[in-house]
Formats: sequence, C-alpha cells, structure tokens
Amino acid sequence: MEANLPSLEERSCQQFVQKFYDWYWNQFADKADDLNFDLRKLHSVRDVLRRRPAVLNLELDRLLEDEEKQMEATREIGNLDFDPFLNSQDPRGKYLVERVAIASDSCLVTIDQGHEVAELKKSGSSWLFVNFRYSYYSVDGKKRESPDDDLIDILKR
Repeated sequence: MEANLPSLEERSCQQFVQKFYDWYWNQFADKADDLNFDLRKLHSVRDVLRRRPAVLNLELDRLLEDEEKQMEATREIGNLDFDPFLNSQDPRGKYLVERVAIASDSCLVTIDQGHEVAELKKSGSSWLFVNFRYSYYSVDGKKRESPDDDLIDILKR
C-alpha cells in the first residue's frame, strides 16, 4: 500500500517555511542558551522586514513596519510583546514544520514548537506569509490559557 505523498505544492510550501525558520531561528537554537552567545546575532522582525527576497505580503509587511516605527518613536513596547514568528518571548528548541494543508493558492503550515499556524499565499513560483495564528497552552500542553489570536488582529489594535 502506497502512503499519501505530499503534492508538489505542499512540498514547495513546506520547504519555503522551513527555510525561513532555519534562517530566522533554528541556526541559533542550539547556541542561544550559551552564556557566551552574542544575542545581537539573533534575527528580529526588523531583519525580516529588510530581507530580500520578500517573505511577507504587502499588508503584513506594512503592519509590522508601522509597529516597528511606533515602538521606535515611543521607545515602548507596542502591540507586540513577543516574537511574532516564534510566538514566544523566550524560544527554545528548533521550529519544524509539522503539517501542511493546501487549498487553492493558500497554504496553512503548523509549527508545533510555537503552537502556531502560518498562513501563506502563492506568489508567482514562491510563497508569502500573510498571517500567523497563535494558540496558547498551559505547561501541560493540554489546557488553553487564553483564546486563540492572530498577528493581523494584534497589529490592528
């Protein structure tokens, strides 16, 4: 019996997202707890906004840019008091794509480490992040501590 193999689109989306997380966090994951590690080496939202080729759609790019400008101008934490790509203030471990679901030109990717789902849209032969959905769990991983939320909603508050 032949197992269900992922489609070309599923593999393409999975690879795009995994490549992003490998660049953004996973390359540092094993070193981040080392007392001698220079935390300035870690990537930030600002790095993603400046990254080429683009990985965010225009709306998400604009909302994150506005958030960064507001935080810089007021020198206060804005609507984001956590890393929106890792859904954490203190990430641990590697972020790996667990599940991929394709519907038309959209892709939903589950990253269990961050209890999040990345939403992507097809853009030419590549993908763009359009939103991130977050789930919040207690330490035992079973009971939700608060309702689900998403990045676009948080940035529009």
